[in-house]
Amino acid sequence: MHIVIVTTELAAANHSSGGLASFSANLARIFRKNGHAVSIVLATTKKENIKFDTDIYLYEIFVSKSLWSRFEKAARIGAAITSEEKDEIRRFFMNLYKSRRVRKAIDKIEKRKKIDIIHFCNLGALSLYADSQIPYVVRISGFLNMCNGGANQPNGSIAFEDNTPSIRHRLEYFTLKKAKHVISPSYFLADIAKQNLRIRPVVIESPFVLNRADWDYCIYDTCVKEKRYIIHYGSLKYLKGTHIVAQMAHAILDTHPDILIVLAGADSEMSDEKGEKIKAHELVKKAAKEHSNRVLYVGCLVREQLYPLIQNAQVCLLPSRIENLSNACIEAMAMGRIVIGTNGASFEQLIDDGVSGFLCERDNPLSYLQAVNTALNMCEEEKQKMSEKAIERIKKLEPDAVYEKYLRYYRKVIKNWNRK
Repeated sequence: MHIVIVTTELAAANHSSGGLASFSANLARIFRKNGHAVSIVLATTKKENIKFDTDIYLYEIFVSKSLWSRFEKAARIGAAITSEEKDEIRRFFMNLYKSRRVRKAIDKIEKRKKIDIIHFCNLGALSLYADSQIPYVVRISGFLNMCNGGANQPNGSIAFEDNTPSIRHRLEYFTLKKAKHVISPSYFLADIAKQNLRIRPVVIESPFVLNRADWDYCIYDTCVKEKRYIIHYGSLKYLKGTHIVAQMAHAILDTHPDILIVLAGADSEMSDEKGEKIKAHELVKKAAKEHSNRVLYVGCLVREQLYPLIQNAQVCLLPSRIENLSNACIEAMAMGRIVIGTNGASFEQLIDDGVSGFLCERDNPLSYLQAVNTALNMCEEEKQKMSEKAIERIKKLEPDAVYEKYLRYYRKVIKNWNRK
């Protein structure tokens, strides 16, 4: 089988990346390992210069600087338009452009070697011009009207209906509804799709590969070696619950004088209690008051640097407001760490509360604080049992098991595809 994976992100060595990037890389390598031909079309807004496996064909698409300026001018279509609206229109134009470029890339790949199936991510509406003669599926990575809207505001609603999709979001949802076959990694996202887009995705959990080779212990050795700490990582913003970490910081550090709070990830702008803009890590340090010296921000790390920090943390604190199937949670559980996540945000698909981790009420710092205190006060035997249960759950995401599910699904799609 020749599978083409079309994505906006791709994880590579020494390249900071998120969940979609890891999924795309894992899926490509799993199918290649099992003897399939794999090509990747990477569509980004700037040239990434990613170096990937030599036996997997990588075709990069990006928006040149000259086109950026042209899209910027085209977006200025009204005197009363706001900067936010202009940005959405510019992104809409860019998505149209990248979708057309993706179609051309697929045509070139098809000439090199016949394509059996194409796997699109839903972000960027990249399947808009998909060739109806080639079977394809679209995987849901998220609903950006929710993530970029209410979920990334201090007191915003995360409900789909409370976050009106912009023009570019509507384009993404149009391509989802147009697709004959849609995959969701989580029941949480599948339910949102059913209720709001009237589509019924097939739920297939994503494969996970924990590569313990080439870990870089430099940051760990320098900052936290032989220390007890809680880690909060990923993007530092409202969507990921960094404001909840800030609201808990003083109580945690005051109650547990031997504990540090470690923050790792891209540092977004948030608001303090006066409404003034402040960097996310500074918000947590400020909230810690006299304990601010025990809040450490280690920057945005590549996985080789981040993994040692996760591996040795007492608790992985992930109070996200919305997730797909959280890659951060999966990574920590695979290492046997205690994860504290949000109930009703897809963590419940991975965590059995009180057994393989802890689930808390969204945006409720007291709920998380109680879980943190419970986790830190557990005896070694209790921690070991929870660690074993966490590892046991993630074994269900081992490549061979997930590969078989994807292979069966792809074959079914190919067999039933209506070639017109």
